[in-house]
Amino acid sequence: MPDASPQQIKKAYYNCMKACHPDLSGDNPEITHFCMFINEVYEVLSDPVQRRVYDEIHGYALTAINPFLDDTAPRDHAFVDEFSCIGCKNCANVAPDVFNIEEDFGRARVCSQSGNPALVQEAIDTCPVDCIHWTSAAQLSLLEDEMRRVERVNVGLMLAGMGSSSDVFRMARSTWEKRQSKVLEKARVRMMKQKGSDGSWSDLWVNPKDYQNTEEEEDNERMKKAAAAARRWREYSRKGTDRPPTFKLPGTVVNKDQ
Repeated sequence: MPDASPQQIKKAYYNCMKACHPDLSGDNPEITHFCMFINEVYEVLSDPVQRRVYDEIHGYALTAINPFLDDTAPRDHAFVDEFSCIGCKNCANVAPDVFNIEEDFGRARVCSQSGNPALVQEAIDTCPVDCIHWTSAAQLSLLEDEMRRVERVNVGLMLAGMGSSSDVFRMARSTWEKRQSKVLEKARVRMMKQKGSDGSWSDLWVNPKDYQNTEEEEDNERMKKAAAAARRWREYSRKGTDRPPTFKLPGTVVNKDQ
């Protein structure tokens, strides 16, 4: 949960390891891969700085800035708006190491963020429907989260008017703002209940800005790592592989919101 303590996260992590560690579950490659993934998530959520970055990205911190209103973060991650994609395959032909076409739905998706930026830009410039965008790492995490929530249909059915068409950027902004409103309201109630409060929220919530004295490049790397861990979880959930066959994921590590 967003307000999970380090002790709760650690306990849930150990529960995960008991259930899916290769030494206990055999040599099933899917479970082994899931175990590696859980280690990656735990590394992010157990590190105070990365946890603060993660909370800030997703609207779980008092002083967080909406990533869609933050002009300081570099936009170096590609995103395909599936509501606009018509499955023309142009991007997959221009930059096949970055884009692929899903078999089940016929839409383009980004399969790697480490491709040639020049080719990605060419795919953006030549896309007939402008469905590819440069985003920040934080924005991408939130956008992928929104796409995971939407019931998906084949691109042919969507073009025939049988699927939903929405502004995923607006949806992601709205979701972030709702989360942030809940955090602010919760903090306000806690402050009112706390006797002898000096009116400051600093004693009620960890300030995610107290790491700003670090180098800018290090901050960007933390941002990307925290956002990447979130995206990995979205992908597991989206594919229905967010848990091994014999393993029930404890909700205290991450849920659909964290």
